[in-house]
Amino acid sequence: MLMKIIIVDDSQLDRKLLSRSLVNCGVKNEILQAENAEAAMPLIIANRGYIALMFLDYQMPQMTGVELMEGLVKVPSTADIPIIMVTASASEDSRTAAYKVNPNLVGYLIKPFKPDQLLSLIRPYVKIND
Repeated sequence: MLMKIIIVDDSQLDRKLLSRSLVNCGVKNEILQAENAEAAMPLIIANRGYIALMFLDYQMPQMTGVELMEGLVKVPSTADIPIIMVTASASEDSRTAAYKVNPNLVGYLIKPFKPDQLLSLIRPYVKIND
């Protein structure tokens, strides 16, 4: 079974842009999307063990990406999911807070991002047709 990518972002436009960017980079993994942490949980549970990479929006209503990530790293079956935080905030405090919650964070991608920035972060985790 091909490993999956999950995008969790409250902005439908941002989910579409990231998904399109992944496909344009040559990613062949199945891409699943959720509009918030609550919607992401069933996807994460159903695909546990098959998640190659997860993108979490930093700022979301109800539960932030950092709060969701904090929960995931505490559960052994989801603690090893590679996560990239996606945010409009270039603040060093935000970056530090994210890495404090998850020292194994794969990356911190600031919107708007360039395809080469995305590619360098994802290459170790996904199947790419060059």
